[in-house]
Amino acid sequence: MRRAIVHIGMPRTGSTSFQEVLARLRPQLPSVGICYPKLAPPGSPESSDVNHHRLGQALDRRRPAAERRDGLARLDAVLAGTQADTVILSYEDFAVQRPRWQVPAILRETFARHGFALEVALVVKPQGEQLASAYALRAQVLGEARTFRDFVRHEGFSGRYDYAARLEPWRQAADGRVVALPLGDRRSDAPLLARLIDGLGLGARLAPLLLPTDPDYRTNRSAGPIAVEAARRLRGLGVHRQVIGHPRLLGHFLDHWAWDRGLDAERFRGDAPEALARVAAHHAASNARLAAACWGRPWDAVVARAPAAPPNEIAGRPIAPETEAQVGALVEAAKAHAAFRAPPAWRRRAEGLFERIGERLAEAAGYPAWRVP
Repeated sequence: MRRAIVHIGMPRTGSTSFQEVLARLRPQLPSVGICYPKLAPPGSPESSDVNHHRLGQALDRRRPAAERRDGLARLDAVLAGTQADTVILSYEDFAVQRPRWQVPAILRETFARHGFALEVALVVKPQGEQLASAYALRAQVLGEARTFRDFVRHEGFSGRYDYAARLEPWRQAADGRVVALPLGDRRSDAPLLARLIDGLGLGARLAPLLLPTDPDYRTNRSAGPIAVEAARRLRGLGVHRQVIGHPRLLGHFLDHWAWDRGLDAERFRGDAPEALARVAAHHAASNARLAAACWGRPWDAVVARAPAAPPNEIAGRPIAPETEAQVGALVEAAKAHAAFRAPPAWRRRAEGLFERIGERLAEAAGYPAWRVP
């Protein structure tokens, strides 16, 4: 049978770099028997087809039912018409979708109708590093007012970070055909993209198409401590309620404002050692199961951790006057950029209360904004 490779994530593990390289090579891929399909609705901007998030969100019921039907129909048409023997889908949130919607089974059946066998690709990193990336991303979209410690205490035990459980329905749908890689690998010094392409058995095919710089290509630079603290304060002010367009655009403004001034040279590192230790202990058994199933070796024998470095989080500690001035200047610049008009204090408190109530009701009903049930 032909191959249908679904790259399912995890989020913040080099997914965008992999997707951007494939999207750039898309016109040349058919010459080597590979299809990286365009599945976004007609008329969508080109950026919508860098990955397959539109289909993934529709399958996870985050988009209307009509878009789900249309997306599957477009995939069906691609599979019926392609001469390629390998089709690749990539969306980093496939791994953390709600199990109730049976997305792996739906895709398996869709591929099988056209003679494609489902395979799965997954990239993981230690939960503490995943949480730090998630927090920085949440800050970038003005979604976080908590300190990193409070975030870890609430989110770190979520099923979102149980990698073995996240992989299991995909592993079953793929009949065990899984390529799992750690972001940092004790077994190899090769760049992630090179390891992923080789792990999928596509190295020989893609080698003639890749630029010399592609294996080391990285994008989506992580936010630093100045931008994260400014975003946290902006959330508290309610700026996110007045942002026009995707909140991430304001997050990009924060990042570039800091970088252009020589700030945030290092990525954000939160201060929560005790909470992270509890999270690591909580997920140790799951990590061991994944390592045994995918590598036949212990987790710590394969997964290389990021180099140790002291926290640089600004919240929850005394702030030097110079740093406070930098954060304050960025907050003011972002407010001006967003044309923010401060509401009365009573209204801001009421809107914040309604947001918290809505989040709790959604979580109780099984539709949490961030956590996997």
